[in-house]
Amino acid sequence: MTGHDRGLSELVRELVTLSRRFRSNADRLHPDLTFVDYSLLSEMAERDGARAGDLVGLYSLNKSTISRQVAALQRAGLVVRAADPDNPRVQLLHPSDRGRELLALADARMRREVDARTEGWSPEEVSALRTLLTRYNAAPSPLAGDL
Repeated sequence: MTGHDRGLSELVRELVTLSRRFRSNADRLHPDLTFVDYSLLSEMAERDGARAGDLVGLYSLNKSTISRQVAALQRAGLVVRAADPDNPRVQLLHPSDRGRELLALADARMRREVDARTEGWSPEEVSALRTLLTRYNAAPSPLAGDL
């Protein structure tokens, strides 16, 4: 079965629309957070601290880009560094108290957005979307080496 037979063109269009909408909404989540800030802080909070190298790999960006982003977050008082309890030579990045506060506000706004968009959906439909997105996001990208 070809990609067109499977509806992949339409799926790609919907994924691009979802991505564009998510990014647009994320940029409006809080005046002090960009989409990149929100994304990095979310990852740090989710992991309970992240090494800069982890973020480089996760976002497929070079070290200097992550370094600049993290430095800007530190200057804004949104990120702190702490020694990794398992290896004191390694520095972990954590959202500061202010970073966690802004992240919580942004997350609440994002949940309200998703709640409004899924109004009238059954719990099973919401669960199905979550399951499919989780599966899609967990799949390896065959293009990762090409980027």
